[in-house]
Amino acid sequence: MKRWTAIALVLLAALAAAEILTENSGGETARAAPPLPTAALRPPSVTLASLRGEPALVAFWASWCGPCHEDAPALREAARQLGDRARVVAVDWDDGTGAARTFVRRYRWPFPVLVDSNGTAGERYRLNGLPTTFVVGPAGDIVETLPGPQTAPALERAALLAARH
Repeated sequence: MKRWTAIALVLLAALAAAEILTENSGGETARAAPPLPTAALRPPSVTLASLRGEPALVAFWASWCGPCHEDAPALREAARQLGDRARVVAVDWDDGTGAARTFVRRYRWPFPVLVDSNGTAGERYRLNGLPTTFVVGPAGDIVETLPGPQTAPALERAALLAARH
């Protein structure tokens, strides 16, 4: 009887480990990335179709979000370090245009910044707080969710790992 209990526990542990390994940090399995907003605060406007074939970091933020100010320099540095190996796209979520433009200028973001003024894209992405960066693989699937402020090396690692998906 003890032997069967031990075997059952080992099997349950193996199933739990397999489940953990197949989930991303946001607690969900890979899923198709929803459409990006079409309006651009800092052109060019990009679409998921234009990102296909390469990994991308889709970072949701707002000017009124304190942790987003911590995250902003890391996004800029990650974009610089990644060069043409991955794309960075920022999405201004539920924010005022003037404050958002000031934020983008302050942090000298060189990548496209899209506008989600009514929060629709955030809902579709299942946004759970700001800042949040969605790592999109070359096939257009969200392969990882990075909640909260990140470091440039963490963003780079996530983008380069996504290239394998």
